[in-house]
Amino acid sequence: QVNENGKIGMEFVYSLLSKFTDISPSWLILGDGPMLCPKELGLLAKECAPFYSDLPVTAGYKDTYDPVRETPSGYISMPNLYAQFYFPVLGTSMEPEIHSGDIIGVNRVESLRELDSEKIYMIVTNESRMIKRCHSDDNDDSIMWCVSPNYPAFKIKKKDICAMFHVVNRIERL
Repeated sequence: QVNENGKIGMEFVYSLLSKFTDISPSWLILGDGPMLCPKELGLLAKECAPFYSDLPVTAGYKDTYDPVRETPSGYISMPNLYAQFYFPVLGTSMEPEIHSGDIIGVNRVESLRELDSEKIYMIVTNESRMIKRCHSDDNDDSIMWCVSPNYPAFKIKKKDICAMFHVVNRIERL
């Protein structure tokens, strides 16, 4: 903090939250609520993941990236299906696999070198929060291609990515 003028980047915050899973994201980011995740209904904190109902994942430019707003509205427990975070989905870009109204569980991707073009990812930039399949550009390592069944593929600069997550499970809207 001293070397960075007291500013802490989201990379550092995500790293802390992934290593110390009992720490509440809202406490760490905003100073709100208890320091440790709730142990409601006898569940261990490691079995609960924050759910952000007011931060939907979209196919377009819904909201700008605002780490201050990232306060969970609740917690979700999915036994034997661990996810670090849960988000609602708006839009149809990944149908028929993921539908508008579904909830996705995601885990942080530590390196963009880990990308698998068969997997679905949540990509967070300053302009959007979206779900796509991704692969690197064959000619330019600084570029990544985003692909979905219902829209044309487009490229994004890796430097513009604030955070990236692998979609590990889905709660289907009925």
